[in-house]
Amino acid sequence: MAAEADRAWHVLTSFEEMSAHLSGLSKSKVLQKEDNYLLVEQTARVGIPLLSLAFRVVMTVVEDRPYLHFRQLRGSFSSFRGHWWVDHESTGNGTRIQYFLESSLARGWKGGPFRHHIKSMIHQNLQELAVWIDNGGI
Repeated sequence: MAAEADRAWHVLTSFEEMSAHLSGLSKSKVLQKEDNYLLVEQTARVGIPLLSLAFRVVMTVVEDRPYLHFRQLRGSFSSFRGHWWVDHESTGNGTRIQYFLESSLARGWKGGPFRHHIKSMIHQNLQELAVWIDNGGI
């Protein structure tokens, strides 16, 4: 990515602004912040227009640069955790960002079309994040 690491980090930690920039996210709100620890609530809608579901996550976020760790405390998933890694590109030009997510749908949601829609929404959000970062962030 061509943007500097500071810009990428700023966008990835701008939780209150995310729903305005990411089409798959209908809500993103910081519930609590203390030093590098945050409690964040996010809601996403997935599916087709007449049959969509909201998936909600309340998660802890720990800013431990270059890592941004997150883990669900409660929500629509039986497991939802991962991290972002943001660092300068080894060539000295731009930034390298890695995203890792491990999640499991709650009981009753295994497989089926919603799993595909969730993966598509995540992919779309990652593309929109890249555009947001490259366009200068907030």
